[in-house]
Amino acid sequence: MANNRINFVGKIKTSLIISASVILLGIISIFSQGGLNYNIEFSGGYLMHAGFYETVDISELRSVFSEDEDLRGMEIQEFSDIGTAISEFETEVVLKFKKPGRDVSSVEDSVVSLINEKYGVDSYEVRQSSSIGPKVGDELKNSTVQAIIWALIFILIYITIKFRFRFGIAAIAALFHDVLITVGMLSFLGFFFNIEISLSVIAAVLTIVGYSLNDTIVVFDRIRENIKKLEGMEFDKMINVSINETLKRTMLTSLTTSIVVLILLIFGGEVLRDLSTTLLIGVIAGTYSSIFIAAPILILWEYKRMQKRRRLANA
Repeated sequence: MANNRINFVGKIKTSLIISASVILLGIISIFSQGGLNYNIEFSGGYLMHAGFYETVDISELRSVFSEDEDLRGMEIQEFSDIGTAISEFETEVVLKFKKPGRDVSSVEDSVVSLINEKYGVDSYEVRQSSSIGPKVGDELKNSTVQAIIWALIFILIYITIKFRFRFGIAAIAALFHDVLITVGMLSFLGFFFNIEISLSVIAAVLTIVGYSLNDTIVVFDRIRENIKKLEGMEFDKMINVSINETLKRTMLTSLTTSIVVLILLIFGGEVLRDLSTTLLIGVIAGTYSSIFIAAPILILWEYKRMQKRRRLANA
């Protein structure tokens, strides 16, 4: 048929190998780094965003904190943002002090005291300051896991009602695939670019779940139409036709979304970097899974069902 231009079904084995390899790379990265690189929102700790009216040497600031035994291990990053160019501050920094399982309520006094002693009371301004204890961090982790699990459960129910149970299983498998790849790649890229798992990243992951589901439903809707329209055609060929018929729409949606996210990544500065990176990985993974993961799972399900029918017929 004219619409059967690309043989996606013939690439099932290749696509599964690619997915398994990327997921395995992410798992190895997570374990090799001793787990995910959680932001202080999850791990517990202290964060300060400070703006200096004069130019400050970041390496010199690091040495100030490294000399203090109680604050050794303080992470200091120069803050860059779109608004920095018109800011009243010459240098803006973010100070992070991660201490999982320890009370950090007294850290702020020590940090302010050190900066005052080195640079003077009127040389800077604290733009943001927050302290998170280990109990709050654990509660956030549990809430995050529960949010993702409930989202997947309701998605399974919705897809089962709208289509069939096998469609729901295929959609959930594709979503698991997207989440695993996204989290794994964040861990891998975090080794080079210090990407942290924060609340904004979790929000991006949940957004990816919705985006990926939207792409998958478009393909599933065409498959459901073609089951009746192309009755008598082999199931795998009908799936292939359906994917090809929705391919242009899927690619245009993904391309336009990726362009917007890429602009955020390039011009959004430090604040939006982790969020936009997560979204970009998720958009790519979601588009890939709707074509190479969700639909092929339906074929495998149908193949198993046909085998069972043949066994019952022979019996």
